[in-house]
Amino acid sequence: MTFTTPADFELFKKECRKWIDRLSLDEWKFTFYQEKINSNADCTSSIIDKNIVIRLAKTIEIENRTKRECIKSLAQHEVLHSLLEGLYHQARDRAFCHDDYLMAEHCVIHRLQKAFKEK
Repeated sequence: MTFTTPADFELFKKECRKWIDRLSLDEWKFTFYQEKINSNADCTSSIIDKNIVIRLAKTIEIENRTKRECIKSLAQHEVLHSLLEGLYHQARDRAFCHDDYLMAEHCVIHRLQKAFKEK
């Protein structure tokens, strides 16, 4: 276990914002916290108010990489969870049908295409 510092948290937020911008997730309001949690990082959302909370743990497991690489990877991972939040919430709705899924899936695909478009 390795402790995360305020500088680590700033790097985490910076990387999250980079991926939020790259994936055009501007319809969501993001809030970041550094807290004691049971994983390296996590993400929760409220579909009603379009709010996503992303947290970095006060201690993390690094596993065969630098701390910086780990934090950047955690940020990207949690933002990718955010990318799928709309699909997740729709899938939980009993009225969700195949056409709804296809529409949500294509929203994700279009965001990824835009994010990976060569400049």
